[in-house]
Amino acid sequence: MAQQSTESKRLLSYVIAEWACSLKYEHLSPEAIQAAKLFWFDSIGCALGGSQQDDAKILLKHYRAMSATADSSGGEGGKRKATAFVSGFKTNPVDAAFLNGHMIRAMDYNDIYWKADPCHPSDLIAAPLALCESEGLSGQDLILATIVAYECVSAKSVGPGCANMAGITQP
Repeated sequence: MAQQSTESKRLLSYVIAEWACSLKYEHLSPEAIQAAKLFWFDSIGCALGGSQQDDAKILLKHYRAMSATADSSGGEGGKRKATAFVSGFKTNPVDAAFLNGHMIRAMDYNDIYWKADPCHPSDLIAAPLALCESEGLSGQDLILATIVAYECVSAKSVGPGCANMAGITQP
């Protein structure tokens, strides 16, 4: 691998990526792991309600139709490695993350942090699930990816989040 220039190491994206890649499940405190599980319980509850909203039903119908078209044309429809909540619909990880993320946010009951810059960290939570499912990763990988996602979005809004509970120095 080519040596990174000194200038590129100062970029925030590089610092965050380096931190995220070095973080291991074993580094997490029980409190951080429990926090990630609670984020998931909350998000799944929101998705259950959101899945019953008209817009979520319309999206699912649309993605099913697109998938059927892709299947018949030999397109990307065959790479169904991730599941949309409630429906059991299998699709690619990007579409599953979008559908599930929409269900989590559909009723606007998902988490929010109000400090410096309001954000909804759970807007990101569906992506780690789709990735972990599609790649056959473990629940520990999902917890770790969830914590990284929450840290990346919440660090600028509220300061240190659940990784800080583990005594981990974040970027």
